[in-house]
Amino acid sequence: MYQAVYFAEKTSGTFADVLVAYGLAAVLDEILAQALGRESRRRVWIRDTGPYYTVTLEEPLRAEWVRNCTYFAGPPAYITTGQTESAPAGVRVRNVGETWEQYRNYQAVREKLRRVSEMTDDFKRQVEDAEPPYDWAVVTFLGTPQMQALKTYNQAVTQWALTREYFTFNLETILRMTATQHADLETIARNWRRTVKVPGVTDKLTAIQLLNPHQGKGQNQAKANALSMGKNIGSFWLLEYLKAAGLWLCSAPRVVEGSTDRKTYVLAPLNVTLATHQAVFKTFSKRLWNETAVKMDCVAALLYTDTLLEYSEAGQYDELNFEGYGPEHVVAGFHVVQYKLLSRNAFTAINLAFLGLPLWTGDLRSRQEVLNLRKVIREHREVIDSIDETRSDGYHLLLRYRDFLSSQRWDDFFEFAAGYAHYAMSRMAQGQRWVPLFTTTSLRRLVMTTSKPLTRIIENPGFQNVARAIRHSTVIPQGRKARGEHVLYDIRYGLGMELKRKATVRDDFVAALADFMQSYNQENSQVLERHKQQMRRDLRTTDIEAVVSLVDEYGPEVVANLLVAYGYAREPREDAESGGLANETGTE
Repeated sequence: MYQAVYFAEKTSGTFADVLVAYGLAAVLDEILAQALGRESRRRVWIRDTGPYYTVTLEEPLRAEWVRNCTYFAGPPAYITTGQTESAPAGVRVRNVGETWEQYRNYQAVREKLRRVSEMTDDFKRQVEDAEPPYDWAVVTFLGTPQMQALKTYNQAVTQWALTREYFTFNLETILRMTATQHADLETIARNWRRTVKVPGVTDKLTAIQLLNPHQGKGQNQAKANALSMGKNIGSFWLLEYLKAAGLWLCSAPRVVEGSTDRKTYVLAPLNVTLATHQAVFKTFSKRLWNETAVKMDCVAALLYTDTLLEYSEAGQYDELNFEGYGPEHVVAGFHVVQYKLLSRNAFTAINLAFLGLPLWTGDLRSRQEVLNLRKVIREHREVIDSIDETRSDGYHLLLRYRDFLSSQRWDDFFEFAAGYAHYAMSRMAQGQRWVPLFTTTSLRRLVMTTSKPLTRIIENPGFQNVARAIRHSTVIPQGRKARGEHVLYDIRYGLGMELKRKATVRDDFVAALADFMQSYNQENSQVLERHKQQMRRDLRTTDIEAVVSLVDEYGPEVVANLLVAYGYAREPREDAESGGLANETGTE
């Protein structure tokens, strides 16, 4: 029972398992804090080992540490509303009404700040002072009446306080529950029931949907031989207490913008200490705001990755040094559950999913590589933020990007890149002066990190020249037109879609590309004759020969997809100054 490694078995495959792991880690960390001192350097590792999570200490737990550990309230707070009973002694208390008031005051201060022209130190302090606790959304989530969870949740917190005379026995019971991979929970619960005699305390609590998204009224039997719609499922209360504790440590509940739907993001660890996780997750939670459903998924994955990299850049946590590995080796991603208000009285979990972190971060071996990756992520966030999910085309674009984000399937990215190229051109045509685009350097890093063979394509001079010609025929002149500037060259709407359409047949694609190159050079000659100056480089026969050679080696669809992605990207200013004819402002 007193050992260095404890187990949280994956019994459900949902975030309920993650909550147990984090709740267990918090309990063990508090035992160590009391035994070794709060300022002591202690590490409680949470690891995913396949069929279970492990919580590992640097040395075995000692019996006297457990025996001498005094009662502590733990992470979960008792939630009060106008209808809840008074909180018992010895618990943390959070009030839903007060929390909402803190949030509304913070929003008012931010709005006031938005209207001022200069960000003074005084205004910065006002915003910082008004900021609600990072876990305010957990309070309001638990206090939402339609979640129908508060009574049972508060009961778990209450029993932890009411059984404080048996506190050491409670700790020992938790250690027995997690000492082996397949603990006999029924026997352990029976032993607890025989020992603890406190009025009003029960050994089982309802497995509420808020902590157990896979459970609720309906079909919950391992063998589907019966359907009981009115029966609640019971669970050993200390297990539910650990889940309640974990909820405060690794969950970010949010409301879907423009909807009554709710989403909860629960972070799934791979190999991280509790202290590091708490620092990063606290910052992430403060920065994740309500968005539309699919966009919020994309933002959550990108934002958390960027926050991890920010802490890595600061160099404060050893496991975030990323020497030869990336963020996806520290954290797996998010369990995501979406709740819909199917009746006026209750939210129902309608979708359980898993959202992985980006798999294209690559191996990071220096601080500069971390900085470069953060630039790429910020660029992706700018693109994602610009997409309107309420429109059909925007919604399907975000679906494609979300698929690519976790799967690293290039087909998904190519479909997104081509669709976004059309989307961006349309926005520019409507007069939008600035539309975020990927840069060629970030695309190059993306390709080099995830698909080494494709690097030969994007580094080919002929490929680069043709992609530049596409850029000078589409986004550059369209950007100038949107800003009200004079445009010398025709804007070729639909060029990217046309090339992708022809790419299913090799000869059709080569013919379409040749037609574009011929008309491109012809237009250059006409502009030169008319204005006595050349604003674009001509394409050469060697360029088409190089691209055709790539088509024969890699196939027309791969080359076409990369041409469209690169052709509708923008060149960074440093590339332009070293000899390119286009810069990030879109001049010709």
